[in-house]
Amino acid sequence: MLTKTYTCAVSGVDALTITIEVHIGSGNKYHIVGLPDNAVKESLKRIESALQSSGYRMPRQKIVVNLSPADIRKEGTAYDLPLAIGILTS
Repeated sequence: MLTKTYTCAVSGVDALTITIEVHIGSGNKYHIVGLPDNAVKESLKRIESALQSSGYRMPRQKIVVNLSPADIRKEGTAYDLPLAIGILTS
């Protein structure tokens, strides 16, 4: 199932809308595409522990997360909540 959520990134003094698309399918790996830095790549581990602490479980299927537009560098931990919402709704 494909789910879209939205968040913002700050570039200088401008706020840019970032679309987060989450697809859960058959398989068992996690992928984040769309020019993420290491903090964003590690967010799935933080999300998994937060979901378990809240009584939810992380799907044991292939999760593909697309962060668009792809030409903007995504940095920091600000994407954790929209990613978690996208995973839960998928």
